[in-house]
Amino acid sequence: MKRIVVPVDFSKYSENAFLSAVKIAAKGDASITCVNAINSSLDWKNLPEKEKSKHQEILDKLAEAKDKLNAFIVDHKVSGNPVEGVVEVGVPSNVIVDTAYKQAADLVIIGAYGAGHEEGKFIGSTMQKVLRHADCPVLAVKKVVDGRAMKKMVFAALFNEESKPAFIRMKPLIKLAGASVHFLYINTPSKFTDSLKAEELMRTYAAGQEDLVIHKHVFSHDEAEKGIVAFAESQKAGLIGLASNTRKTNSTYQIGVTETVLYKTEVPVLSVKFER
Repeated sequence: MKRIVVPVDFSKYSENAFLSAVKIAAKGDASITCVNAINSSLDWKNLPEKEKSKHQEILDKLAEAKDKLNAFIVDHKVSGNPVEGVVEVGVPSNVIVDTAYKQAADLVIIGAYGAGHEEGKFIGSTMQKVLRHADCPVLAVKKVVDGRAMKKMVFAALFNEESKPAFIRMKPLIKLAGASVHFLYINTPSKFTDSLKAEELMRTYAAGQEDLVIHKHVFSHDEAEKGIVAFAESQKAGLIGLASNTRKTNSTYQIGVTETVLYKTEVPVLSVKFER
């Protein structure tokens, strides 16, 4: 793992995301990019300098954000891994996704909520859009990750072959954390599969992953999302992994499952999107 991107809006949740990134980066040689977005619908990068000069409010916000982000990095950096700050003008989710793409990021670590979050509300809209559009794995956190707890990861799926490349893209973080992986097949009344068949699906899915320690579980629950959370918390897992499809389908979990799982638990959720 070489590059971690962390959106920073100076909320407590983004602070927790950054401190999580510092912990994870310290396990290897990863560098961290903190990115702050000045929210605007203007195509700022393509505006001529003369046009930019007409938007003094944005120029002032840019200068303030750069100073604030630099101070944030100095105040919170506790390891020797390189950290840089990037401030861009644009729609925040687009800025985050574009930065991750341009920097060929291996991972985005983002707070489940942003500035102005009210207790009890659903997860942040910016985070939801990043989940849908980021090409790299996205780790969503509410609290600072527990490095010891992360040594146990629950990976919930229906274990169809289409999602396997997404799981493989999670492996750098899995290996960096030194995590054992607990494959989890959730049986619900509406989508029930014979346990032997589910176990065979997991065995097939695990083929070629002999460099990982993988355990296999079939767990019954009324709802998939609640079942994932209940199992992960019962196992004291430090990470929940989901390979999520951005399209509606009956053969895998949708992005909405990732969002609901994150809403229902304090356990960090690692998601990789894929499309069929």
